[in-house]
Amino acid sequence: MSEDRLNRIETKLDKLTDIVASIARVEEKMVANNRRVENLEQRVDTTEQDIDDLSKDVRGNQGVAKLADKLFWIVVGGIVSVSVWVVRSGIQG
Repeated sequence: MSEDRLNRIETKLDKLTDIVASIARVEEKMVANNRRVENLEQRVDTTEQDIDDLSKDVRGNQGVAKLADKLFWIVVGGIVSVSVWVVRSGIQG
């Protein structure tokens, strides 16, 4: 084999080596990105579960909030009614 032909083969081997190294780097990046995506998916799943739990708590607290609101207005109405009755009847305290 001639020296020129060996140089061309060596050059091609060098290029192949560089390409294989580039492919390996790309694969490493893909594996790292896949890990990140899996981590993000897990975090989203956890967040969705937390939102579902909060939704259940909110639904449970709505009844309590409505009751408290009604009680508040009943008490305010009662105080106003007693105040008007006291003023109209002329009771002095």
